[in-house]
Amino acid sequence: MQGVNAPLTARKERDRPVRKARRPFRRALEDKSSKRTQRSLATSERILDAAEELFARSGIYGVTMREIAELANVDTALLHYYFESKRGVFDAVFARRADILNSERMLELDRYEAETGGALSVEGIIAAYLRPMFSLNRQGGQGWRNFCAFCTHLGSTELAEVFAEKFDPVLKRFIAMLQRALPEADETDLYWSYHLFSGSLMIVNAANGSIESFSAGLCRPDDFEAIEPRLVRYSAEGFRKVCQARKTAVS
Repeated sequence: MQGVNAPLTARKERDRPVRKARRPFRRALEDKSSKRTQRSLATSERILDAAEELFARSGIYGVTMREIAELANVDTALLHYYFESKRGVFDAVFARRADILNSERMLELDRYEAETGGALSVEGIIAAYLRPMFSLNRQGGQGWRNFCAFCTHLGSTELAEVFAEKFDPVLKRFIAMLQRALPEADETDLYWSYHLFSGSLMIVNAANGSIESFSAGLCRPDDFEAIEPRLVRYSAEGFRKVCQARKTAVS
């Protein structure tokens, strides 16, 4: 038995240094691959940041692939490599933050409902719905502000469909909770109230500086601490008044 195993043992001993020598080479290849992946991710994020900033200013149709590439400091060919088309860039820009915002809104609505034991108020629902947007605007830097401003440009039918696909589940939850807080409200009035409420959000998110000029510096478009509680009160009163108007008219 010893004689039979001897050549095998000798071969293993002979191959061991070769295998050991391969390990550093394999690690080096893995490190290179990892660094390449990190560079690729950093480049795609830089492209998305640039596109987001430009979309916030001019909308998707007012921006060219060349302008995005110039701001991101990359060749235009890289945009086509990563995203194929401007619509591909738009989809990626929209999805990376919309999913986070939706998730945070759902969590806030869940938390508010649990804390109140189902005894919902219009103010409480609106505050829970708005809180993630203002929190991300405060803490997420210019990127989140660009995203919120960029969403105000989603006016075309094609882009509105993308917006609806992402945000409709949260909006349905929001409306359903408002129906519980305003049980006698007509459903049509709730939807019209939301439509007007969303207009207020668009103005806040556009943050174009007109309020600062008009108020001679008294109000700033980025003063989220001042805007948030006022928007909650203003919107809650609007929902209540619109939804109660029909009841008053009937009686």
